[in-house]
Amino acid sequence: MDKDTTFKGVPVSPGISIGKVYLYVRNNFEIDSRDLLPDEIEKETADFQKSLELSINELSKIRNYSYEKIGEANSLIFDAQIEFLKDKFFMSQVIHRIQNEKRAAGYIFNEEISKLEDALSASKDSYLKDRFEDIKDIKNRVIRNLKREKLVSKIGENLIIVSHELTPADTILFSKRKVLGYATDKGGNTSHAAIISRALRIPAVVGMKDITRSLVTGDFVIIDGSSGIIIKDPSVETIDFYKKKIQKLLENEERLKEIIDLPCETTDKKEFELSANIDFDEEIDFIINTGHCGVGLYRTEHLFLEEGGFPSEEKQTEEYTHISDVIYPKSVTIRTYDIGGDKLLPRSEKEDNPFLGWRGIRICLDREDIFREQLRAIYRSSQNKNIRILFPMISSIAEIRKAKSIVKEILDDFDRNGTEYDKELKTGIMIEVPSASIMADALAKEVDFFSIGTNDLIQYLLAVDRGNSLISGLYQEFHPAVLRTLKNITEAAHSNNITVSVCGEMASNPLAAVIFTGLGVDELSVSPSRFPEIKQIIRKLNHKESSEFCNEILCLTTEEEIRSRLENYMEKYLRETGSL
Repeated sequence: MDKDTTFKGVPVSPGISIGKVYLYVRNNFEIDSRDLLPDEIEKETADFQKSLELSINELSKIRNYSYEKIGEANSLIFDAQIEFLKDKFFMSQVIHRIQNEKRAAGYIFNEEISKLEDALSASKDSYLKDRFEDIKDIKNRVIRNLKREKLVSKIGENLIIVSHELTPADTILFSKRKVLGYATDKGGNTSHAAIISRALRIPAVVGMKDITRSLVTGDFVIIDGSSGIIIKDPSVETIDFYKKKIQKLLENEERLKEIIDLPCETTDKKEFELSANIDFDEEIDFIINTGHCGVGLYRTEHLFLEEGGFPSEEKQTEEYTHISDVIYPKSVTIRTYDIGGDKLLPRSEKEDNPFLGWRGIRICLDREDIFREQLRAIYRSSQNKNIRILFPMISSIAEIRKAKSIVKEILDDFDRNGTEYDKELKTGIMIEVPSASIMADALAKEVDFFSIGTNDLIQYLLAVDRGNSLISGLYQEFHPAVLRTLKNITEAAHSNNITVSVCGEMASNPLAAVIFTGLGVDELSVSPSRFPEIKQIIRKLNHKESSEFCNEILCLTTEEEIRSRLENYMEKYLRETGSL
């Protein structure tokens, strides 16, 4: 495999495919910038309005197909694009300029929407940067319809699409052709094309910089969406290796079905709580189908995104009560709003470094009215006694005490008014900031449990933006500093008699299972798609041996050494399962 031509990018949707490339190049539409004659203005205005109608109709058809294919929650981008095209204020502004400046509709529309594109493109917020492509798709669609040109996207079946970039519409429409994979020059983990690829379970690698210059239609490649690589003209040995890997993955999926209802315990009977990370109501079906596991992290940001603002207390109470009812008797950990950073802010705020800015608990404590509404809703929903509260982005004891004082005021009010709630409801904090990991022993005395958010913790510890393709190789889950920090947090929790869970992406990494088993964390909250695999691995491991192994690798000083030792150790226990 060392002799193969390999291209590296950002892995955004796992899976492996082998096949031929289709290089998709989107047409560039020349924008009409001519001046209009007086008798052309009325027709130009009508043509612009017609192009909006055509674009809305196209997106409506795509949205309906997307609903059928991947569900409503994963298709919200199309609703957002349709609503934008129906925005009367924005569109009337375009029409006003066409009529007053007597310029072609395409020119005026391009100028107006480019203002929004420029603002998104200049943002340092990765989430907002990824929204640039969504707006660009709207612009191109309207201009194409103004020119009455057809969108050419007919391709053969069972191909790997390589493109400079892909819109959400491209991603969902190409899936009709049984596409085997997606690879793009641009894109990030939070782009809608990436989200849709994951929902479709199609391997995808983005941020490959110039993959469109390196591959042409008809090239034979392997795409590995788990490792984020594409191999061009692979050798016979490499093809054989990946075919065996694909077969093992298929066989493993079948075997996983057999262990769903078995306890999550090691061979020496050490029990672990294995739960799921949940974003949307639609994912609750997974809970029912996997032996009714609990929810280790219920993210509430989707409520804000769906509503276009903070939802009412009643709306939240209804949502949280429904989750509690479905999960019962298992528990659900509800995280209070964790917006900002790589997520949308509740208002337009320009920050030079949003990851170190106004986000998480900081927003909640500054906007007490919003925070109180959410806390009231959570407590009102807690009558099943299976809800826990999790505060994100905690960096000091002062923040915990302030949050707890707000909770006390709310509960005192409930008691005076006879409002029922769970008086034993547990409160925990996310450990995802270096200061919190260092102060873990003191923080543990203030709360009932820890939940380690490995995504932010790793990038803060290593000073690495995990969404930056230029330094993505420096984001190392098995960096010795990361593993030693995890050990310190776990020991601080247990020495203070509180539990510790891990809810970041690292919890879903099969290779990390031996680390967490050895450290003796109490709970792993994983992506629903990874749940059965992680459970199978834990059932193959021995807790005592894993603990001894962890102590050994914690003495190593490079990520390369640690990863190599991990792979060898895991192979010893998992050779027959095909999990690696």
